[in-house]
Amino acid sequence: MSDSQRKRAKTTATASKTATAKKAKGKTGVAKKPKTEVGKGIESSKRDISKKDDKKESSKKDDKKKESKSENTDLPALPKSEPAHDSFLVVAGTYERILYGLEARVVGSVMTLNPQFIFPAHIGCIKAVSAGGRYLASGSTDEIIKLYDLKKRVELGSLHEHSGSITALQFHGSSHLLSASEDGVICIFRTNDWEPLKMLRGHKGAVNGIAIHPSGKLALSVAQDRTIIIWNLLTGQRASRVKTPQIGEIVAWSPSGSHYIVAYATEVQVYKVGQTESLATVFSKQRILCALVATYENAEYVLCGCQDKRIHIYSADGVERASVECHENRIKGLSLVDVVLDGVVHAIVVSISSDGRIKTWKLADLLDPICKNAEQSTPGDDAMDLVAEPLATYNADVRLTCVASSTATF
Repeated sequence: MSDSQRKRAKTTATASKTATAKKAKGKTGVAKKPKTEVGKGIESSKRDISKKDDKKESSKKDDKKKESKSENTDLPALPKSEPAHDSFLVVAGTYERILYGLEARVVGSVMTLNPQFIFPAHIGCIKAVSAGGRYLASGSTDEIIKLYDLKKRVELGSLHEHSGSITALQFHGSSHLLSASEDGVICIFRTNDWEPLKMLRGHKGAVNGIAIHPSGKLALSVAQDRTIIIWNLLTGQRASRVKTPQIGEIVAWSPSGSHYIVAYATEVQVYKVGQTESLATVFSKQRILCALVATYENAEYVLCGCQDKRIHIYSADGVERASVECHENRIKGLSLVDVVLDGVVHAIVVSISSDGRIKTWKLADLLDPICKNAEQSTPGDDAMDLVAEPLATYNADVRLTCVASSTATF
């Protein structure tokens, strides 16, 4: 074979091998198929991610809308409430999970307490009750707030915003409800649809007490973290935060809204709005379980229900003026309501006790002797030991825990 024939045969063999390789590659499709599938997979993933991003963006926009919607928590200023004429409502919670509703009916100067409803409302101890207009709310260790329509006498439903025992409830008129819990959160609800407008997060421990200023522009809260927080309800933001020497258990505004009190285990501090230092301090020899501020004869008094079965009465400068034995066991709750008796408006104090009794007292019967004695008393005199008769008594025969009263009846 000549050299030219050898070269020609070599070239033909090489071409044949190349053709065979290409043919085999085309049959298996190894090179093209994975590339195509990977490409499709990436496109699909991109579409999924873009959808998720769209959802996230949409969710963020919705959250912003909700946040901007909920930022305006402005509560309307309350008009001066009209006193009750014929009757008023007293609501009490119990350790036994039963909710009591009593109608206090006034005929002339005689008052009676008549049960309107008694039923098991929760599966845990009831720790807070509040009434506002036609609405009633109760809170329990079961972490639920139950809602009721007093006019229709039906249960409306329940609120589940908290993750701890409900510790305090307060209506502002009939338009809003504030709730506090051991989860450290305060929630503001709108009553026309029970939408939670704002969750106030500022405490690092369980919230023990809340109080709304009569104007609806401010609210106070005290908690296990030993702080008092003043909330601006126009913005839903914290206005100030002050450390307290002890754990605050109770907070309450004066009727005028110019002062407020913070009660500890055996002390009560009186503050003026806008000042961080207390004006006066009440020192009690007994454990304080409940407290409120009442105005009588143009003077403010602090009433404390204590472990020793008595209501202790202090002037705004921190001096104990008198005490009266009201129950046979510790006093667990106090409430105040204005009622017309014999054509004259009187402030009525409602007290409850672990002895199972709900009692009503005329504030004048408790404070008149103090006012008369003020002209004769000198600094350092012992507090008066008063004797007073309740206007009405109802024996629930259970362990009462909390009380609220309202001039609205249906």
